[in-house]
Amino acid sequence: MVVAGSKRELPAFPPQQTVDSFWDKVVKDPEDGHWIFTGAISSPDGYGRVSFRRDGKSVAISAHRFALWVSGCDITDSELVAEHRCNEPLCVRVDDRHLIPSTRAENIRYASLTRRLRGPKGGADTGWRTRYQRSIDVRSAVRDGWNEREYLDAARPVSNPLDEPTLF
Repeated sequence: MVVAGSKRELPAFPPQQTVDSFWDKVVKDPEDGHWIFTGAISSPDGYGRVSFRRDGKSVAISAHRFALWVSGCDITDSELVAEHRCNEPLCVRVDDRHLIPSTRAENIRYASLTRRLRGPKGGADTGWRTRYQRSIDVRSAVRDGWNEREYLDAARPVSNPLDEPTLF
């Protein structure tokens, strides 16, 4: 499988069938909020994943980067990243409050300011939730349509034992 990133791997615009399939997997908050991708989710990062075939090879791309591509951004620029201003990994809404084209340095700076950069990943045996599990929960909460209460419950922050006070 090829991970999208260079001009020779990507056409100027994604295949229409892939675009249609992508939009079929997006659930929109009716109150002008998140647009949640409900398709495949990558582990361990918890981001949505879109795949299609190009020249006989499978190409995989993050759903938020795919959303930028569909909106007209040249995602073959290796300096361009998709920055989540809303800090929701499954959000694919391209606008100033949700998802914007950015640089790696700016994305890291913003992630640090919003405390999105966190410590070690959780796991089933630790009793705390990973980013991947959070995304699974969010996807399940809205897969059949937007439900604010279920979304908010599923979107609660990822637990990180480094944030918990120690006994001593």
